[in-house]
Amino acid sequence: MFERYAFDAKKAIFLAHIEAVHRKEQSISVGDLLAGITWNAESRACKITPLKERAVMLRSLVGIPHLPSTSIPYERGADIPLDSDAKKAVAYAAEEADLDRQYWIDSDHLLRGLLRFSNNAAEAMSKADISLDSLRSASVQHQNEFPPAPIPKWAGAKKFVKRYWVRGVVAAILLMIFAYIKLQG
Repeated sequence: MFERYAFDAKKAIFLAHIEAVHRKEQSISVGDLLAGITWNAESRACKITPLKERAVMLRSLVGIPHLPSTSIPYERGADIPLDSDAKKAVAYAAEEADLDRQYWIDSDHLLRGLLRFSNNAAEAMSKADISLDSLRSASVQHQNEFPPAPIPKWAGAKKFVKRYWVRGVVAAILLMIFAYIKLQG
């Protein structure tokens, strides 16, 4: 599922998981995703927005305490899913990367995915003066200065095989149907 995700985006989702585990939540929320994105000051999202400076405010606006609520640093066995809004944000992040014509989904795409629909993380960022339009323009400018990694060679081949394999299977089924009809008729 996360094969297109850049390291910083994977790290943000991992840190969101840790945030949710700390509070013994049943699922990872959009607030957890936002908190996960703010942890890494070297990520693309933090370089193009003042997330790190506003992290404490953003955490309080989405209802996440600044300090961990448990003394357990990380429960390795805990496996919790994304909630429906977080899944929607991740899907929008992929769309944002596609809009940029980027193979890799980075942390700025995750942030933009959070801003694409109404949720408490989007409201918190709105109060912190972070908008989707300004984020998109800052992201494009940063991508022009620091281009993302190239598309891996296997990615194009995988898409090609998947596309034509499905067409081949459909064609084979249609040929079998036509042959059956011809034999019956």
